[in-house]
Amino acid sequence: MSNQEFSVFTRAAELVDAAGAELDVLVVGMGATGAGVALDAASRGLRVAVLDRGDLASGTSSKSSKLVHGGLRYLENYEFGLVREGVTERQLLLRLAPHLVRPMDFLYPVWPDTPRRRLLGLGLTTYDVFALASLGSRGDVRRHEKVSAEQAIALAPALAESGLLHSYLYGDCGTDDARLVLAVVQAARAFGALAVPYAEVTGLLLDDTGRVRGAKVQDRVGGTEVELTARHVVNATGVWVDRLQAYEEPGRPAFVQPSKGVHVVVPHDRLPLRGASVLLPSRQGDGRSMFAIPYGEQTILGTTDTAHDGAPEDLSLTGQDLDYVLAAGNDVFRRNLVADDVLGAWAGVRPLIRSAGSSAMSDISRRHTLVEGSGGLLTITGGKLTTYRRMAKDVVDRIVDRDGSRVRCRTDEIPLGGTQPWPALRTEVVSAAASVGVGERVAEMLVRQTGEQAHAVLSLVAADASLAEELSPAAPHIAAEVVHAARHEGAITLEDVFSRRLRLSLRAKDAGLAAAPRAARLLAGETGGDEQWAMAQVAAYAEAVRRERGVLGLPGVPTRELLGAAG
Repeated sequence: MSNQEFSVFTRAAELVDAAGAELDVLVVGMGATGAGVALDAASRGLRVAVLDRGDLASGTSSKSSKLVHGGLRYLENYEFGLVREGVTERQLLLRLAPHLVRPMDFLYPVWPDTPRRRLLGLGLTTYDVFALASLGSRGDVRRHEKVSAEQAIALAPALAESGLLHSYLYGDCGTDDARLVLAVVQAARAFGALAVPYAEVTGLLLDDTGRVRGAKVQDRVGGTEVELTARHVVNATGVWVDRLQAYEEPGRPAFVQPSKGVHVVVPHDRLPLRGASVLLPSRQGDGRSMFAIPYGEQTILGTTDTAHDGAPEDLSLTGQDLDYVLAAGNDVFRRNLVADDVLGAWAGVRPLIRSAGSSAMSDISRRHTLVEGSGGLLTITGGKLTTYRRMAKDVVDRIVDRDGSRVRCRTDEIPLGGTQPWPALRTEVVSAAASVGVGERVAEMLVRQTGEQAHAVLSLVAADASLAEELSPAAPHIAAEVVHAARHEGAITLEDVFSRRLRLSLRAKDAGLAAAPRAARLLAGETGGDEQWAMAQVAAYAEAVRRERGVLGLPGVPTRELLGAAG
């Protein structure tokens, strides 16, 4: 079985392989941390399978702020070790995944009422020092500097009417979170790890002494039930870790406090930014920090940070969420943003470790925690997207220590998406795209998301010119990417493709529904579905977007009319 293929068919075969093997490590959860554990363990020579009840990155790992950063605001709580760890991992990811992790300029605006403004320069100097200490250089991430109000407005024209005093300019990185997880999964598979989405753990297997020796698994695609045995089982389910722990120790108190984070996307011309900007707590009055982040042809505003006590999967944008985010943006940028400006939105939950005190959500530490249960279940949670590799290393270090092994971690040197230098790869892909009639705008997005696999997408266009058709004016994606996602990126449903491979659900006001029937038919051709299956995919995708957008709804053609026209 080729590790380059990652489809509904390899998924079924890999589940059979996993059920028939004595695994060294079974990882439950295919978000950033679970994928990282699979890569780390497989690259140390262990036989690994990683499962998820849904698509890869379908939980928190596709609903972040799309940043790889040190966490400047954590300096306010004197969490220097946490910031140093984040900056170190940021620098590593710049080198390992240059097509996905890109340097980004950030403005830290200063107004006359900005608290502790005289200490900002010292904090940013500390940020720079951590970057220099991590790898000996900052790479392409800029060192901080103080800039005038005029210079700041040139980078963020939306600040023009805000009464700015001056600003600090510093560097961090942006990314596509779901694509980063996919790159880690693909790297793990290249080392022999089995990766099976839509495989739900419904119980743990315990031996006579109460030790965890595997899991009962429900195949959510094929409908079968299997048992997987493994010497080590890792619970990397993020905000859902308490559920899996309950199979090992019923009645154990929960130690995760879910924190709801909401983001909205607006058109670039309504909030024009060439660099990201921090939205300061003093401008909102509640101590929270937010960001405004350039996102291709759009701008992201977020995130909220509120306790969520409901089911982690029961999330949507509420009127209160929307009002809060827009008010924060309007307070800083004076753009009079309203609900009708919003193109897309997402809501996710971060797994924060419960505090013994009654601290506000913004004060709860973002450190990660590794816990070993009474039956040996290893649970890893907390942390953030940026530090997934370090979290995974801690887990696998514990596993090899259990085994009495001395095999070291190698993930600080394993490329995620190829080894070709970024500038040369970009030039090569743009040229190859032109040769098959694909424009530079599409080629740029393609290489940013798929790296060296961009050539595989372009080969599909070379074989069938109709696959060069663009799917939506909101983002430069073509039909060939749907086929590639099904054959090589593990996508099974239309939601997998539009929400986590192409991100049309976030960028397009209609979530790409105009192109959904065509995309669903392409997907059906790859997965063995028929016309009825394809149209059911369109309806399911539309409902998923409506549910997440909550109060915003999904404007445009009603799904029933869309399906009728498609028929």
